[in-house]
Amino acid sequence: MASPVSICRRPCCILSLVLALGFAAPAIAQENEPFEVAAWVDHFDFYTIYDTEKAAGLAQILDHVQETGATTILWRNCGGSTMRYPSQIETHHHSSRLDKRRVADGREIAGWVRYGEAEVDIIATVVKMCKERGLKPGIHWPFEETHWALWTVGRYNFEHPQYWGRDAAGRPWWGRVSLAYEPVIEHKLALVDELVDRGIEVLFIDFWRTGGWSPAYEYVDPIVEAYRSRYGEDPPSDARDPRWCRHVAGYVTEFLRKLRRHLQASGRSIELAVGLPEIAPGGDEPLARCAADWRSWVEEGLIDTLVINYVTWDKEAPLESTRAAYREVLDAVDGRCRVWCPVQQYNYSRFGLPAYEQATGKSNAELAEALARIAHEEGAGGISLECVDYNNYRSATREALRKLAKGECRFVEKRRR
Repeated sequence: MASPVSICRRPCCILSLVLALGFAAPAIAQENEPFEVAAWVDHFDFYTIYDTEKAAGLAQILDHVQETGATTILWRNCGGSTMRYPSQIETHHHSSRLDKRRVADGREIAGWVRYGEAEVDIIATVVKMCKERGLKPGIHWPFEETHWALWTVGRYNFEHPQYWGRDAAGRPWWGRVSLAYEPVIEHKLALVDELVDRGIEVLFIDFWRTGGWSPAYEYVDPIVEAYRSRYGEDPPSDARDPRWCRHVAGYVTEFLRKLRRHLQASGRSIELAVGLPEIAPGGDEPLARCAADWRSWVEEGLIDTLVINYVTWDKEAPLESTRAAYREVLDAVDGRCRVWCPVQQYNYSRFGLPAYEQATGKSNAELAEALARIAHEEGAGGISLECVDYNNYRSATREALRKLAKGECRFVEKRRR
């Protein structure tokens, strides 16, 4: 039988369903709301420029980030499970400090650092600074337990091998513990509590950075047994099998339900955003890649903001196909949550600003401005900048984005149909 949402998508019907499920109504995108410029910040990537362990250095980072016209700051809270604040429940499991000579890309040695033992509580300090500057403070949470394998595995993961993922052959993958286990969810919610206590207003979960996790590593006993019970057969060995991916996605969705209720129970108004790669055009790549059934999340009112990490645009018609991809997502969302569109300087997706430059011959600043305008004209709630490292976005690009954010793109426009 069709769900109530598939029968009727009028706001009153959606609200009734959401309230029946026990969730507050999601933040519906409205005309005349501020057009957000959401800047992802990994302050570790500024360490050769500023003192990233002290308040003065954090302020200098914010100064640089604000040159983009940023209105929302999404500060990285961890790298894998190397915490960027004094967490009481999670830590890198090695007893030695993090020696920057061990950084995988061979960066210049810059002394020692362990952000959880810095002079200041980095997250609390940044949140306070953002509020003083009129910026919305948020967290960019990479949904991973290892980032650069081996030396960023967290204490909880290290101490609970019984919850490790497994592939179809039964081989363990320690990259992330499975959401099929309730203690794992309780641990992740406890981490959320630490961030909420520091005053955040946005929690952004990045489902791209998953530490290598995917449906390929969810062949754990509870999920396998539930599949057998439901379908009367063993799971397929092909981890991209659509039925298997959708089955695994149910556990991710259940986690988001619990997370949503948990945030509401805090008594604070905290925006929940999720970021997904390769979300358009068409297909179910987010489902196959990270068990992300984002359409269900939108229909259930689980998220406030859908962040497009990147779209796979057509290199024969870069900007035209980008507009079509943004419109596809916005049509699917149909106003039930905000959408932030990417202006991505990083190019490891091969669809970032450098790829646009190569395909069009236009300058970086011209393209950043064009992408922001497309998002604005299509009625998106804002743009997402991944990541604002030192001079990652060139000075001309920062200036172009700042002018748009303070001028013609200051507010969300009515969607063009």
